[in-house]
Amino acid sequence: MTLKEIASMAGVSVATVSYVLNNTAQVSDETRKKVEKIIKETGYRSNILAKSLRRNESFLVGVIVEDVTVWHTAYIIDGINEIAEARGYNTILSNLRLLNKIESQFDHISNYQKDIDKALDVMIGMQVDGIIYVGMHDRKISHILGNIKKPVVYCYCYTDGEGSSVRYSNEKTVYHMTKMLIENGHREFGVINGLKESEPAALRYNGFLKALNEAGITMKEENITCGNWKYREGKEAAKKLLNKSDHPTAIVAMNDDMAVGVYDAARELGLKVPDDVSVTGFDNSDIIQYVTPRITTVERPLQEMGYRAMELLLENVSGVSVGDVSITLPCTLIEGESVKKLNQENR
Repeated sequence: MTLKEIASMAGVSVATVSYVLNNTAQVSDETRKKVEKIIKETGYRSNILAKSLRRNESFLVGVIVEDVTVWHTAYIIDGINEIAEARGYNTILSNLRLLNKIESQFDHISNYQKDIDKALDVMIGMQVDGIIYVGMHDRKISHILGNIKKPVVYCYCYTDGEGSSVRYSNEKTVYHMTKMLIENGHREFGVINGLKESEPAALRYNGFLKALNEAGITMKEENITCGNWKYREGKEAAKKLLNKSDHPTAIVAMNDDMAVGVYDAARELGLKVPDDVSVTGFDNSDIIQYVTPRITTVERPLQEMGYRAMELLLENVSGVSVGDVSITLPCTLIEGESVKKLNQENR
């Protein structure tokens, strides 16, 4: 079925059918409904690739994700697609499925360069106007996509001089979280950090220390622990912190999984949150809905990251913006009931 045949069946010009398909000019409601009815009945599908060759733009954007099962990825993709839909673009998704392949050994991603190159080849063959690369862990990556001569935006990761990027704030967020705890009277802290080699873990810890230093509070070395982002390790780290008479009044867990581990460790030791120990998390993940009192945590702007990544890409595609842009979006502190306000006697 061709445009010419559709036009003949509807008794209109080929140009009118094109206007209806692309919504590029006003057509009367009666004519539009007639053409749309014939298109639906005949099952006509426009040839996107042929159209892209004629117009030198496909209105297609390639989205490469390191792993679609990592929970934040879905929110970012949703944001990308919302802007794409509003701007008349379509997206092609390629899932590299790297989570189970490399787990937390992100330097091993080079072992799967062939998979990345294959995804790129498919997208370039589809004449995409640009590519968004979505990481499964916020970190610096290099030479993943190479010189593909297409606009590129990295989301939930970044690179030097190889494309624009959209990230969220780690250091400032934990800095403000810790200041909130200090303002609530806390002076004895425990911290459960993520993986030692993780950039977000380092940034969050820097923000934590900055707030303590400004307040003149010294962090005890024995109260610095590592939970590797996981519930079980977070629980074991919390037991070490809480199983002593002079345990911290507040524990800053650098993600929600580890914060839930603190809850369970406290319960097993006969302690209550927040009466005996205050707890904070990070991520506002689904796991926190299963614990009470509600955890004070942080919400990352995941969907907005998708919005901004797509907007940046389209600005580059259209020529509105030229060159690499780095955006770091603020997070939102969500105050639950897991932080106790201490008076002078409690300190």
